[in-house]
Amino acid sequence: MAGGLSIFDQCEILDPGVGLEVFLKRLPARWVVYLMADENDRPVQLLCVRNLRASVKRRLGEQEAAGPSRRIDYQQIVRRIYWRAVDSALEADWFYLQAARELYPRTYRQMVGFRPAWFVHVDPQSDFPRYVRTTDLTKAGQTLGPVEDKQSASRLIEEVEDLFDLCRYYNVLVDAPNARACAYKEMGRCPAPCDGSISMEQYRQLIDFSVQVLTDPAGMVHQQHRRMNDAAGELRFELAGKIKSFADRLAQLNQGPWRYVRQLRDFAFLSFQHGPRAGVVKIFRITPGRMEPILCLIDVPNHGGEILRVALTESGDGHNLPIDVPASECIALVAQHLFFPKSSHGVFIPLDRIDEPAILKGYRALQKQTIKPADESDEEGILRQGREMEPPTESHDAGADEAASDGT
Repeated sequence: MAGGLSIFDQCEILDPGVGLEVFLKRLPARWVVYLMADENDRPVQLLCVRNLRASVKRRLGEQEAAGPSRRIDYQQIVRRIYWRAVDSALEADWFYLQAARELYPRTYRQMVGFRPAWFVHVDPQSDFPRYVRTTDLTKAGQTLGPVEDKQSASRLIEEVEDLFDLCRYYNVLVDAPNARACAYKEMGRCPAPCDGSISMEQYRQLIDFSVQVLTDPAGMVHQQHRRMNDAAGELRFELAGKIKSFADRLAQLNQGPWRYVRQLRDFAFLSFQHGPRAGVVKIFRITPGRMEPILCLIDVPNHGGEILRVALTESGDGHNLPIDVPASECIALVAQHLFFPKSSHGVFIPLDRIDEPAILKGYRALQKQTIKPADESDEEGILRQGREMEPPTESHDAGADEAASDGT
């Protein structure tokens, strides 16, 4: 298959002389990403549905509205059905994104509908470093995340500024060391690099320290608990209480909407997703900007040693890939699934925490998540769809008029 069609591994040709019911019997009633194409392999419509057979029957068995006053007769246009079977929302979204990007390179972003991944960014070596929220993953410096949404990114920045007494007013900081300090200095809540109370080099070291703690708050929490116990042992209970309060706030940095925060180069997971039948598990390895299936388990593993070996083999390759547009989109897609409800999103284990017990725990956790088989219903179960607004004609250029999505 040429071009974007290479993403699909199955194809059926529709012969107008053969009845629709005969053709439908050659299609599975299962979850797929599929493309309807004309006789010249020009894309007509790209969809992700839970039941391929029901979806094709609906579109080829009746005329579907394309707009307020226009109807498309797919039976007169569609001559090939390309598809790829998928078994989970993550796998479906991943292949739909790849197909849309290849088939509709100018307009696929309107079709996929994935929200961007939100991170926080700081460059400790810049002239006047500060934390900002961002979806741009190509900046120099430290990019940390993902966080659940835009608001979570803002709250994380406020929390870090408060925990480490960082400058809250960037318009004052940029005038350092000749600025007039704000009220936070008087309250003892800012070291005031703005007026030269500390040098900008010292302030950069403080920023760098905050980055280290943000990427591993558990280590700092453990250290603060030791300090707290020492203070309590010396009967300095007021100090012990303050240290406990600080440690409790630090512990919040890896919980809730911030639970996956890490440096972008460490955006790496092993994901357990449902396979084609009950008990079968597909394992995907995810590194920055890359996702690949590595194993398919047909039964509970006796131990996780072999899975661990495969998971870690060459897993570092993806960490050094440039974060270009496709890589950013892959990260955004995975980030969106990380924050899906636990009852259906699969299981994600950070690669830096992977070991045999974690693998076995991940397998068992996935078995508690259930998804409804597609063939339990005669409905197509549409999840995503996008098509050209105008149906192809003989005079229609093969690459022309890629248009926006039908929506999802």
